[in-house]
Amino acid sequence: MTIHYLLNCFNNQILVKQAEGGAEAYNVNIQSNSNPLSFGNTLYTASTKDQAVRIANQLCEFYSLARANGYRLEGRTFRSEDKSDISAEHVLKVVRTKDEMHRMLQNA
Repeated sequence: MTIHYLLNCFNNQILVKQAEGGAEAYNVNIQSNSNPLSFGNTLYTASTKDQAVRIANQLCEFYSLARANGYRLEGRTFRSEDKSDISAEHVLKVVRTKDEMHRMLQNA
């Protein structure tokens, strides 16, 4: 797997990795800095490198907002004690502004 983009986001790294094989697929992964030997958790698969980089940046932005609003990432789901779960795929499949992401967290 080839890493095309790496973004430090709190105590995590968000990576864009090209999938093995002939298909053009780019995985957006998140992995903890405390376990750098892991392959990380794939949260989204994009069809182009540009789309995957945009999604990686959006993931870091949402992750920051989610943490500030009491959410934590468990697997592929953002969870909070007193709010509804939000799937990472739901957040990442559409281009969203910071205000839209903030509203999503407030309305959960």
